[in-house]
Amino acid sequence: MQQFSKLKPGTGSNNKNKEPILYQDNNLKIISFEDWSILKEKDAVCCIPYLIETNQIILRYEYVPTFKLVDGKDYHLTLVCGGVEEGETKEKALIRELEEEAGIVLRDDYKPEQLNPLFISKGHANKYYPYIIPLNEKDYHEVIPSTDGSNAEKISKSVKIDAKYISSLKPSDLITDYMLLKLKEYLNLI
Repeated sequence: MQQFSKLKPGTGSNNKNKEPILYQDNNLKIISFEDWSILKEKDAVCCIPYLIETNQIILRYEYVPTFKLVDGKDYHLTLVCGGVEEGETKEKALIRELEEEAGIVLRDDYKPEQLNPLFISKGHANKYYPYIIPLNEKDYHEVIPSTDGSNAEKISKSVKIDAKYISSLKPSDLITDYMLLKLKEYLNLI
């Protein structure tokens, strides 16, 4: 129970859907619903930018405390990904995360295509909204990533990887693995 030591017990059924809150903090909520304990977090956007002219993809070499707790490794290969903030559309969250984590600023009229949204597991109520972002040079410009201000993000970095190495990559989580498979399909590599 030590991992929940900073969680505050819920205050009952005062949330909008009237589910009893078991625990709550600024990032997550554990609720009771039909005799299940369900983890509610923000929905998230995730993407793999694909730079067409250079045949490169952008992934994250990221410090993830959650993964380090389990495997002891400091850095993991992940996606450009982040939570959809309150009042923010999925597209706005994607644009913000691209700039914060990858230093990619899309042109104003670029319209990213979303893949089918996914639940992360049966015990999580949030969804991931995945995107493959094919980019020509005219579609974006690069800046120094602004980060979200967290220590983990400050010590992480985005990396450009030649697309010919996709099959040899060792992703650290299921959503990254899934997105690499979707990118292989997009590039007709499988």
